[in-house]
Amino acid sequence: MFTDNYRVLFEDYSERHYAKAFKKDYGNQWLVTRRALVAQFAHIDRLVLNGRTNPPIHRTDDNKEWIIKHEFAVAGRKQSAKDSGNRAILYVNHNDRTVRVLLLYHKDHLGKSASETATWRGIIKQEFKDLLTRFSL
Repeated sequence: MFTDNYRVLFEDYSERHYAKAFKKDYGNQWLVTRRALVAQFAHIDRLVLNGRTNPPIHRTDDNKEWIIKHEFAVAGRKQSAKDSGNRAILYVNHNDRTVRVLLLYHKDHLGKSASETATWRGIIKQEFKDLLTRFSL
């Protein structure tokens, strides 16, 4: 059914901001986690189909591009992905078979705003303007 892997790319924004904090806080556990995330995201269709991640939050009219919010736990920690508070916001392009990791954060990284969703959408609007023409965020 699904044979092709997706290429997984970490955006500079996610590397500069939040991934750096994960590496500092968790060291080698973060490296293991990052490899696991890349392996999962390389098969994003299966991840969504099997219910192992949230369904697309936004999708284009032709369903060829998605924005997905994925919850994950850091390797070696005894907590579920949901309870961990760790999130990744992904842009999936089925045409060129890529998954771009736009944001990778713990919900506390976003500050004490009223809405986690409003905060990450604001970051997407500001940092990834190329996506605004495809999605209504």
